[in-house]
Amino acid sequence: MGVRTAFQQARWITIAALAVAIWAVVTWFEVLELIDWASMDYIGRSAVSGVIGLIVLGALIMLLVAMFGELGEEEPSPESWPPE
Repeated sequence: MGVRTAFQQARWITIAALAVAIWAVVTWFEVLELIDWASMDYIGRSAVSGVIGLIVLGALIMLLVAMFGELGEEEPSPESWPPE
């Protein structure tokens, strides 16, 4: 199933997934910009909490990329019935 087919069959889910992906990328860059690299506290905008936030957002982005990659796959496709 391609992204075009997914959009035709489940329009709102595809739009929501794209919106979440865009939000995650924008938020990743905002978190990267707001990290206070000189602070080593565990609360607030410190390097430790910022890096953990970047890791979590990066994992979400990778899952969304994998999901959109799977939408482009043609295999495994349903087999014809009855079998030949």
